[in-house]
Amino acid sequence: MSQLIHILKYKFIAFFKTSARFSLVSFLKELASLVVYGGFAVGAFYFSKSLIAYLLVTAKIGMFLLHEFIATGLFIFFLSINAGNIIVSFSTLYKSDEVYYLLTKPVNPAKIFLIKFLDNFFYSSSTMMMFLLALLAGYSVYFNISPYLILIIFLFDLIPFMVSAGSLGVIILLLLIKLASRIGVRPVFYILAGLYLSSIILFFNIISPAQLVADVMKYYPNVNQYFGDLVPGIIKYLPNHWLSESLYWISSGKIEDSILYIFYQIILSLFLFSLALFAGYKWYHKTWLLVLDLRNRKKKIMRFQKSNLNFSNGKYFKPAHDSIFKKDLFTFLREPAQVIHIAVLAFLIIVFVVSLKGIYLKGMYNSYIKTIIYLVIQLFNLLLITTLSLRFVFPLISLEGKSFWKIKSAPISNNNYMWIRLLPWIIIILFTAEILGILTVYKFSYELAVFSGVITFFISTAIIMMNFGMGALYANYKEKNPIRIASSQGASLTFLLCVLFMLFVVVVQLIPINQLFYMQYRNISQSNIQFYYMSFLIALVSVIISVLFFFIAKRSLNKDF
Repeated sequence: MSQLIHILKYKFIAFFKTSARFSLVSFLKELASLVVYGGFAVGAFYFSKSLIAYLLVTAKIGMFLLHEFIATGLFIFFLSINAGNIIVSFSTLYKSDEVYYLLTKPVNPAKIFLIKFLDNFFYSSSTMMMFLLALLAGYSVYFNISPYLILIIFLFDLIPFMVSAGSLGVIILLLLIKLASRIGVRPVFYILAGLYLSSIILFFNIISPAQLVADVMKYYPNVNQYFGDLVPGIIKYLPNHWLSESLYWISSGKIEDSILYIFYQIILSLFLFSLALFAGYKWYHKTWLLVLDLRNRKKKIMRFQKSNLNFSNGKYFKPAHDSIFKKDLFTFLREPAQVIHIAVLAFLIIVFVVSLKGIYLKGMYNSYIKTIIYLVIQLFNLLLITTLSLRFVFPLISLEGKSFWKIKSAPISNNNYMWIRLLPWIIIILFTAEILGILTVYKFSYELAVFSGVITFFISTAIIMMNFGMGALYANYKEKNPIRIASSQGASLTFLLCVLFMLFVVVVQLIPINQLFYMQYRNISQSNIQFYYMSFLIALVSVIISVLFFFIAKRSLNKDF
């Protein structure tokens, strides 16, 4: 215990010492961060409050359906934390320089495991916790819930929910590494992808949100009663259901009925956390050695690399451009965490697109509900695009590290160099955005599919440039790990800016899209002028954001170089 306290003590001292250094630039950055964080918290508060009011008062879906939608969102949130924690934990537990240093000292590996696990959880979850607190505040104000009750929900219901997801992710990671040492990395990845795909498909096959809406609306207007019998029994054993049920009973004024669900949540989190610590005590040092062995195994050289992607072959681009592109490609392919991360994100995108094939819209007679479904799908699309941009565009400049003198002496301008590095990701992300923008909304109407394809181009370009500009402004040349860079304060601030932009896009579309669906149901052929005004406004704001962050990136690059 003394070793653990000693290490944690000096980690805190190092953190405050480095954070206490004053300069005008750092002060302005911190001030800007405070303004954005504060504005984001206020925006999330009003968004949560307004969305609940819209669903209950305007759409009239009732308390039960509202909390079942929350439960579905929490299920996706649980899987996101779980999958994200597997990737981030691999980086922090097996590739961190701090781990290499501590393992050479007389420190029990189990204690190193605990330190890095806690460090990983709090380092990457601080922004998410602020976001959740703001949403909970909006929820509590709408239902007039005591702040003390909300604090209890946050501390003893929501945080245990996140701890369960994170702990399960670490346990899965340890098991996967042991399995990979026996059967190889690729089969293990296929197994993991199959497990996540099966869990998502199984969940939505067991409980379909669209079918649940149809079943509850049979009792309209008596939709505020409890329809617990419509929820399949197996779903009631999931932690996302416990959290939504506790919220339902607290907001209904029956606090005593929520205690059991909170108790389940705490017990599960303690069990999984203890199991993660036990697994770390038993396997962490062994799996660390296994990871070294996996890295040192001979890798197969791809055929296309031999024929087309060697540095002596420059038939596709100019020599300077060709070498930059191939250097980035080889660096990316040689980094397992990079390949795994983009594979996981690609897998989630495919699962999302495939899962929407079963969505049932023809029976949605309520234009308000259809509007919410459309906007939620679009918001999820943009969140995926933001995740891709934050993970792969934001760290681009920081990953140059201390090699700027080589770039300065190269026969290429600084701006051209970074644009060449950015171009492949622009193509990949915009292509992904267009696929998502068209395939996920074509069931609503072909008019909306065309609109989504055009408007997604502008929105995605703005998100990419926002990440590029902020990545240049908050460049960290000492950090070599792209995952850590994508979890830094600057990255959190960038994510908040992207979310604020996405909320603007959603709010601007709310009335015109609802009016469009209303006219479709009434077979009204009148032109929707608001729809075209809204499209022009989103495109204009996107262009302004793209240009603004282009100049921020250019100025930061010229200053750093």
